[in-house]
Amino acid sequence: MLRYVLRAKLGLVPDRDVKLLVVGEPALGLQSLERGIVDAAPLNMPLNLAAKKLGFRELVNYEKLGITYPSNTVTTLRQTASKNPDLIERFLKTLIEGLYIFKTQRDKSLAVMKKNLRGGSDEILRETYQLTVGEMEQSPIPSLQVIKSGLDILSLQYPQAKQTDPVAIFDPSFARRLEESGFIEGLGKK
Repeated sequence: MLRYVLRAKLGLVPDRDVKLLVVGEPALGLQSLERGIVDAAPLNMPLNLAAKKLGFRELVNYEKLGITYPSNTVTTLRQTASKNPDLIERFLKTLIEGLYIFKTQRDKSLAVMKKNLRGGSDEILRETYQLTVGEMEQSPIPSLQVIKSGLDILSLQYPQAKQTDPVAIFDPSFARRLEESGFIEGLGKK
């Protein structure tokens, strides 16, 4: 992703204009910044919020550059979806219920985040929660634009991705059926 942003959005050539150093998992990127090992690091929530609290400035914001990318996706084979539509529907119902619980049960969600996002202060976890809830859609209908963007990003490493028809790998029908059935709206009435 970083190579794509540098080249396609900022006009920089990785390894010529900017030296890239792989430091490991994201938390190590923040530690490397703190220790002066690197000058910049790609950070997601909550690490980007922790970096701001430490006095670091945001250099690039993917959203402000208009970059949409598949970061939280669920993917399956068409064959699986056609052979097991009940499985796909049950999975989506569970996912949607989890999203609903996350959005409506703040304290429970924060407790889970605290357990799984080790090292984040309560303040940063609360801010992460608020930002995440603000960005979450009610219905997880896949976005054709996100699929197109993902293929564009992949095309830097795999040129054949440019020839891939995004419509052929995009199926919003399962989520739309759940939305139209009233399942999602009905969660608020339980």
